[in-house]
Amino acid sequence: MANQTTDCLKAFKASIVRIYHSSGAVVGAGFLISNECVLTCAHVITQALGIAQNIQETPTEPINLDFPLIAPGEKLTANVVFWQPVSPTELVEDLAGLKLNSMLPDAAQPVRLVTADELWGHNLRVFGFPKGHNNGVWASGVLRDQLASGWVQMEDVKATGYRVEPGFSGAPVWDEQLAGVVGMAVAAERQREGVKAAFLIPIKIISQAWPDLAQWVAENHQLIPSTPATLPSFRQVKVKALQKSLEVLSAKYEAAYNQLNYTLSEVDRIALRGQIESLEREIVQVESELSKSLG
Repeated sequence: MANQTTDCLKAFKASIVRIYHSSGAVVGAGFLISNECVLTCAHVITQALGIAQNIQETPTEPINLDFPLIAPGEKLTANVVFWQPVSPTELVEDLAGLKLNSMLPDAAQPVRLVTADELWGHNLRVFGFPKGHNNGVWASGVLRDQLASGWVQMEDVKATGYRVEPGFSGAPVWDEQLAGVVGMAVAAERQREGVKAAFLIPIKIISQAWPDLAQWVAENHQLIPSTPATLPSFRQVKVKALQKSLEVLSAKYEAAYNQLNYTLSEVDRIALRGQIESLEREIVQVESELSKSLG
C-alpha cells in the first residue's frame, strides 16, 4: 500500500500542467487524465485566449502549456474538445477538456482519480500559480462537504503557508487519505476577509458531464471508489477512529487560529500560539498513525 501510494503521488506530480496566455503569462493549471487529454477550468481557457468568460462556442485556438514539475519550459499545444462554459444558472459549469497535439514528456503520467461519499476532514494538497509565482507553489488544507451546486468546500486551517487562491484554478486536488485526486480546484472565496475557503468540482460530477472521460475511466479502471472494505475489520475501526480524531484536532486548530486573530491581550496570544503548536504536533502524530494503518 505504501509503495502504491508513493507511485500514485509521483503520477500526481507528473500530471500537473501549467497553462499560458499567448503573451507568455501563466493563467492557471490543469492535469493529465489520459495519455492525450488534459482537464482544466473553462475560465482558465478564456483567460489564456483573452475572450469572454461566458462564451458558449467551443474555442478553436490552440492552448499553450507545459508540465512544470517534470519538463518545465517544454511547451506543447492542445485544442479544446470538451466545453462547459461558466454559467451560474447551470448545475455543471466551468469545465474544459483539451486534447494534446504533440507527444508527452517521457515522465508525464495520467493521475489517479478517486471518488468518495464522505470527504470531511481529509487533508489535501494542491499545486497552483498565484500572482507572482509562475513557478508554482504548494498549498494544503482540509476538505469539507458538498454544496448545493455539487462543488466541495476546502479550507486552509493552518496559521502559515499558502492557501488555494486565484491562480490555482484547474489544479488537481490530492486527497492524502485516499491517495488520489478527488476533484479540480475551481474558485476561491474573495468576498469575506479572513475566510480561507475555496471550492473544487468533484471527479464524479466531471465524469458525468464529460462522456469521453467517463468512458476512458471505465476502460482504464482509474476511477477508484474510496472504501476501507479491503482492510480487516479491526483496522477499519482504528482507521475510522483516527480519522475522527484528525477531524476533531483540525476543528480545534481552526478555532484556536481564528481566535488568535481577535485576541488583543499579548498573554492570551502567547497562550494561543502554544496551543496551536501543541495541536500541530498532535495532528502530525495522528496523520502518521493513520498512514501506517492504511499502509
